[in-house]
Amino acid sequence: MGKKKRTSTSVTNTVKTKVVKLTYLQTLAVSDQMLSVSDLETDQYTSSPQSSSSRERGYGLPVLGIGKKKKKATSVFETTGVKIKDQWLQPYFDKISYKIGVKELSVSSYLFAEASEFVSVPFKSPKEIIKVSILVDDYIPPVFSTAVQWMKYFIRVEGEEKWIRVNPLNKPTIFDSDTGLIIPKIINFNVPKPGTAQLEDKFNYTDDPVKLMRFRAVLLRPADNEATTASMTPLLKSYRLTMVPRV
Repeated sequence: MGKKKRTSTSVTNTVKTKVVKLTYLQTLAVSDQMLSVSDLETDQYTSSPQSSSSRERGYGLPVLGIGKKKKKATSVFETTGVKIKDQWLQPYFDKISYKIGVKELSVSSYLFAEASEFVSVPFKSPKEIIKVSILVDDYIPPVFSTAVQWMKYFIRVEGEEKWIRVNPLNKPTIFDSDTGLIIPKIINFNVPKPGTAQLEDKFNYTDDPVKLMRFRAVLLRPADNEATTASMTPLLKSYRLTMVPRV
């Protein structure tokens, strides 16, 4: 008895570090400043003192000795929280590799004729045809002169030899470079010509009723400057032939 109580205190500092990989969405959010990496940090925390005596450990009553006192050991856990010390952008690449082998390689270009044409199969109508018009979707290379008609369109009654030139309805008015006359947009067959007929209406008369019709397109390219235009040509992407029957 009479001995002074002895206490001892020990402090242990443990520093733990780890690398945290953000998800793809988190990386986008940080890049767009929608998320701050400081939001991933946690606050400082201190636990309450806990006794490690035998009573607190559940071993029963403490054992008393003469001149001796029970020793208690208390532990306090204190953490500064999770703090971000550094950050960097590290690219990740796909682990799949694509290997392409080239066995043969050639460079070539098309050469087009100065004039070419397309002729359709005959289109048949169950009734007599009295009016015909066309719509086209074509393309002229920009380097071609706008003063020349590089695409020409025709229709012909099956069984006759004469082709009738026609101007598509979706094209501006043009004149025939040979005759100087307006190229018609609507071709009428075997109907009276009214006094109010438009200049772009043409009236044709045949011996027999018209029931079969063909379409023809002529494509031209410049004959000069072969190095530039020999590999270029107008294009006819699509066409529509409208035939109006007699009611």
